[in-house]
Order: sequence, then structure tokens, then C-alpha cells
Amino acid sequence: MFKKTFNIIIINLLLIINSYSNELKITSENLEVDRENKITVFLGDVYAYNKDIKIWSEKLIVKFDNKENEIKQLNAEHSVKIIKEEITATGDIGLYYPKSEILNLLGNVEVIENNNYVKCDELYLDIKNSTSIMKSNSSNRVEAYITNN
Repeated sequence: MFKKTFNIIIINLLLIINSYSNELKITSENLEVDRENKITVFLGDVYAYNKDIKIWSEKLIVKFDNKENEIKQLNAEHSVKIIKEEITATGDIGLYYPKSEILNLLGNVEVIENNNYVKCDELYLDIKNSTSIMKSNSSNRVEAYITNN
């Protein structure tokens, strides 16, 4: 039962990450653009969204590929919160690499769906290979709470 519910949570997270490939509208208090280094930084009360996903953080760094001018990496920092339908994922830092379809959530990670949750220090998602690894340091263990829905 635990494994089935846990896998449902992870599959839903994978759907969240695939939403990054859609067009996002981003608002913030400040915007810094470094065209030479192909980096855009949104600062202060950042809110990125589209029809499928909502993302909040204090800082969002968008790094572009030098050759193809596509997004190479998204870094969300400070109080990261992602909402997709009934799933809420939070952490201190979120890193997403669209080409390799890898997502890392770091620091105080919590994923909640309905009354189920997983808490850990680091969440690694390999979307292409449908694998996930959750880790915590020696003083904190990975914690999961699963209910019958």
C-alpha cells in the first residue's frame, strides 16, 4: 500500500516538472538581465505560472544555452513552493535541467498530496528514467505519511 501511494505521489511530481516545458509567465519585484552570459534573474516575491503550475520563490535564475537560446537551467531559491493540482512541493532550493529532465529539491523538502506527505533533505527526480531518490542527513531521516484515500 505504501509503495503504491508513494509511486502515485512521484508520478504526479513528474507531471509537475513536465509543465516547466510550457510557456511560463513570471512576475517579480526586480528583473536583472545579463545578455552576455545569457542569465535572467527575477528577484523578490517571484511568481511563475501557467495553466498547469504555480511556482513561488524569492529568487528565480533562468540560464540559457549559449548556442540554441533555450532554457538550460532554472534555479529557484529561498522559500520555493510548487503547486500542481492537489500536490504541493516545498524546499529551500529547486534546480531543474530541461534537456536532461532532472529536478533537485534541496533543504527542508516536503511533498504533500491530499493527506499524504514525504519529508526529506533532498529529492532527486530523473524524469526520463522515472526514478526518484530521497535523502536526508544523519540527524534527519526520510519521513513519509500515507493514508488510505
